[in-house]
Amino acid sequence: DLVAKKDTTRLKVDSLKNKPKDVTQFSDKQGVVGVFNVPEMLTISKIDSAPMKDISFKMAKNYSIIQQQLTEIDTKIDGAYGCIYYNNDVENFVFECMVPINQIPKKEPKNVVLEADKMLIYNYYGPYQNLFASYDLIRKYLAKNKLQQAGPMREFYITDPTLEKDPLKWLTRIMGPVNEIN
Repeated sequence: DLVAKKDTTRLKVDSLKNKPKDVTQFSDKQGVVGVFNVPEMLTISKIDSAPMKDISFKMAKNYSIIQQQLTEIDTKIDGAYGCIYYNNDVENFVFECMVPINQIPKKEPKNVVLEADKMLIYNYYGPYQNLFASYDLIRKYLAKNKLQQAGPMREFYITDPTLEKDPLKWLTRIMGPVNEIN
């Protein structure tokens, strides 16, 4: 089943900006939600690269490979499908497709643990082809708030477009590791 059962990007986290509170959840509001301590996530992933024009095809193929591997190792999906972007080279875009899982599998998979980190959380609603504009807004927010990106951005595709036909309602949660600039 390619549909994620639960949104793992709604992890219980403590805010960095204020004295840590007991527990908080990410908001679904449009735009910057804030900076949070995000715990590690266990995933099955596949790294790849392609020219920008072939990305959609390659990502779909990689998620299919991951789905097959999940079946082979008898592991359950535990969240929204995601992707980590390592560059923005239109000729050779490097990315890693990932699917959160509920536990370390008994059979050996190619998996990765996404380490706990301070993350800027940004919610984007709309079609995937317009997602790029969010990254410019994120850069401006980081500069204005004396933050710097400290690793590759992660995207989690919260809304399943096969179930929600209106692309304006598609939620993509962007998470990026950040450090405060002194």
